[in-house]
Amino acid sequence: LKETAFLVNVARGPIVDQEALTRVLRERRIQGAGLDVFEQEPPALDDPLVGLDNVLLGPHALAWTDECFTGNGRGACQSIVDVSGGVVPPYVVNTDVLSSPAFRSALERYAASVAGGVER
Repeated sequence: LKETAFLVNVARGPIVDQEALTRVLRERRIQGAGLDVFEQEPPALDDPLVGLDNVLLGPHALAWTDECFTGNGRGACQSIVDVSGGVVPPYVVNTDVLSSPAFRSALERYAASVAGGVER
């Protein structure tokens, strides 16, 4: 791929060698990546892809019908606002993450930054 290339995977995580992708992204051998699937789902909080500035991560959506769209956008935006304010969103699928020390710490940091205007 050219250095200006973006890799987008919205199909299945295992079709991309995630370790190799992480390496080329870190080395800036491609411009970036957009992913809504991962080899391991959900990705670990310490997964190297999560912290890269040239990766856009999103939730995987498997069915796009008119019925599915109703409220999805509003719900996703509200979840972002909730987490940014240190609040656990109401529709967490992987509830195990809620007891993770890393998640709790991040949630507290976000709440403090919103309350105190601290730059993230």
